[in-house]
Amino acid sequence: MSTRGKVDEDLAEQIQALLVEGETLLWWDKLSDKSLVGGFGKILMFFTLSVNAAILILVFAPSLLPDSGSMGWLMIPLLIVDGICLLFILLYFAFGLMTGGVNAITDQRVLVADMHKNRIVRYMRLDTLSAIRIRQEGQGRGSITFFRDESEDMRASGAHPRRLSLAGVRHLSRVADLLREQTDVLDDPAADC
Repeated sequence: MSTRGKVDEDLAEQIQALLVEGETLLWWDKLSDKSLVGGFGKILMFFTLSVNAAILILVFAPSLLPDSGSMGWLMIPLLIVDGICLLFILLYFAFGLMTGGVNAITDQRVLVADMHKNRIVRYMRLDTLSAIRIRQEGQGRGSITFFRDESEDMRASGAHPRRLSLAGVRHLSRVADLLREQTDVLDDPAADC
């Protein structure tokens, strides 16, 4: 068995150990880079790129700006903001990569686990789902968003949200087929992969 195969098998055993008795692991995948970039990370990177573009204009193209001599004072605050943004981006990616995050689907629920802390971070029971939306993104990847039934008595929390999204899922069509076997809420023909 290859080293990668052994690591994958060990990780599958770790995930199975987090599940309740009688629950079976059907699919799992490490959090993708795309899931780390989404949301806050994407906004932060766009803002940082904008600040960097402003700095480059001030430094290398002062002739493009009229009265650029009076704008020199803007350079220090922009450099400070840029440094802070770059620090947050590094921390954001470092946190995401260090968490050991794993997406998983079992015969009872969909979940996100942190394998470094050996705990389930978020989960949603399959029998409480009201809808599943799939968005294909190319190269066999896509995102899956699970929506919990609004009429359910259990209140939403960080660990048990009303909406759970898995971004950057590889082999999306296979995962969609697996979900169709487990639940009947994925019946939108437009969501076919």
